[in-house]
Amino acid sequence: MDESIRFLLNLQMIADELMIKIPDVQLYAGEDKRILEGICFYQPGTKMVPQYAYIARAEELKEVVVPEEHCSVILLGEVPKAWDNGFHTIIQIPGSQDLLEVMNLCLAAYRRHRLWAEKLQNIVMREGTVDELCRASYVYFQNPLFVHDAQLRIISCPVWREGMIPWEKDEITGLLITPLEELNELKTDSEYLSTLTTKDAQIFSAELRGYRDIYVNIWDDFGNYEARLVICEIENPLKPGQFAAAEYLADLVRLTLSRRGHLDNTYKRTLYRMLTEMIQGKTFSNSEIEKRIAQSKWRMDDSYICIRMDAEEQEGSPGSSVSVCNYVEAQVDGSKAFYHENKICIIINLSINDHYTSDIASILRDGLFKAGFSNVFHDFTRLKHYYRQASTALEYCRRRNDTRWYYSFDDIAMDYIADLCCTEFEAEDLCACKLRKLQEYDGQNHTELFKTLCTYVMNERNTVATSSQLYVGRSTLYYRLRKIKEITGLDAESVAEPVQNLYLKLSIFIMERQKSKKGE
Repeated sequence: MDESIRFLLNLQMIADELMIKIPDVQLYAGEDKRILEGICFYQPGTKMVPQYAYIARAEELKEVVVPEEHCSVILLGEVPKAWDNGFHTIIQIPGSQDLLEVMNLCLAAYRRHRLWAEKLQNIVMREGTVDELCRASYVYFQNPLFVHDAQLRIISCPVWREGMIPWEKDEITGLLITPLEELNELKTDSEYLSTLTTKDAQIFSAELRGYRDIYVNIWDDFGNYEARLVICEIENPLKPGQFAAAEYLADLVRLTLSRRGHLDNTYKRTLYRMLTEMIQGKTFSNSEIEKRIAQSKWRMDDSYICIRMDAEEQEGSPGSSVSVCNYVEAQVDGSKAFYHENKICIIINLSINDHYTSDIASILRDGLFKAGFSNVFHDFTRLKHYYRQASTALEYCRRRNDTRWYYSFDDIAMDYIADLCCTEFEAEDLCACKLRKLQEYDGQNHTELFKTLCTYVMNERNTVATSSQLYVGRSTLYYRLRKIKEITGLDAESVAEPVQNLYLKLSIFIMERQKSKKGE
């Protein structure tokens, strides 16, 4: 048999069955792993191996040296002190019970689990469906169960009971989906959000639905959250041994989805692969882009913003890069999040959610992340360019190392332009020489002509605002302006000329920026 679908029990599964039939059964769990291949009587003098559960009377083990390897024991009578060490797994049964009857009960329990596993294995080996696996498991768990994908679309729900989520049919895909009001309720529930990063079988409390669930998240080979198995405590109480059984079923569901191409196509996020390739520069046709984003009810000309966020794990972050992406999508409506080159990329459809800033800000603050935001764009084919804007904004955000969690491209665009301008020339060689001439004159004559011209230019030649800002009278200002014209040839008319005005403003910006850098 394929080892990937082999079923092994733990002693908790047997204990669940015995507790129904025999009063006063106790389980000392120890390290109860799912490794059991069978059950047998203990034969004095033989070595116990971890793969078997041994039935014995308490007095038979009193003189036995406790094995160093983990053992599973079904014991009639009081547990010997040496065995009560928190390591070995022991079912304690009252000593008055008949040994043979206990063996028969154990074998019956073992057989029930194995018959269920064999049904599942047959379904997998003949390449059956997830729905067949769930139908075969309903009687076993004695409770309704279902499987949904990462977008909460139902893959299988063979039995629906009153109290469960009332699924709706999606008109576009034909799949059963979670109603919008239920989705909104989940996205604001702190317990649900905490479930998005778990790996093993867990309990979801009755607080939200009125009944408990056992759930197991299903992850693909790349660590992407793809689906979830849920067992609802509606018809019968959940049992501790069902956690291990749920994990086994989830493994087979994952294998079935993968074999049928679910994870490689729909469930392995073809959209995310396309987005990754788009930001890397690959070109897709408009029809191909439209087809893929339509699954999320996005359109090419919707309003979008691109965010790039640090993916390095830090104290206080929600988890790994994959978990952060899942967390972002759960918290921010209309978002898609994926990671590339150790950075997380988030695309938000503003036509769906134009109030995203508070959600993103709380994620950045709680996770101690830094981020860069692109400008808003309306042409999805240009995603690469806006990803570059977000990356540039993030770069400046990290470089400034201030208290702000994020910068938008608008915030740093002039810094970026200034840095580009200075890639071939030093700032002093690039800026307007007339400004340099005034700086030299001020240095020799202890005047403030450079500051006067800068203020005059930045105030759009408004003499009232300029004199007020410089704390000088109008006659003093006019004298300085005449002196500036005498030295540089610049007067009100030449300063107003658009290209000259832009060059002067850019020069002033670069010179002030260089001065600020030197001050640091």
